Amino acid sequence: MDSSPEQPSQDQTPTERMARLHPPRQWLVLLVFSLLFAGALELAALPAALLIGPMLAAILAGTNGATVRVPRPLFGSAQAIVGCLVAGSISADIFPVFYAEWPLSSVW
Repeated sequence: MDSSPEQPSQDQTPTERMARLHPPRQWLVLLVFSLLFAGALELAALPAALLIGPMLAAILAGTNGATVRVPRPLFGSAQAIVGCLVAGSISADIFPVFYAEWPLSSVW
């Protein structure tokens, strides 16, 4: 048996890049990439660019080992706001169509 400290092998993944940063810097990186992605998608005139851009930035950060999390009350509040925005965009004209097709929406 070898008593030397174990060295990581070539096939082991190194420490994730974002995990090495302190939380304030992780938030800063997330903010910068959110602005870049949202701006690029907005310039491309894609719908929901302001939602998709930060989501892509969060995916990028998460896959690179980010450890920051949104506090639960803030997360719930953001979900409620997005839900209200979606509900506000629905017109009353959708209800007869939904009523006519409701069996399709209840099938799992």
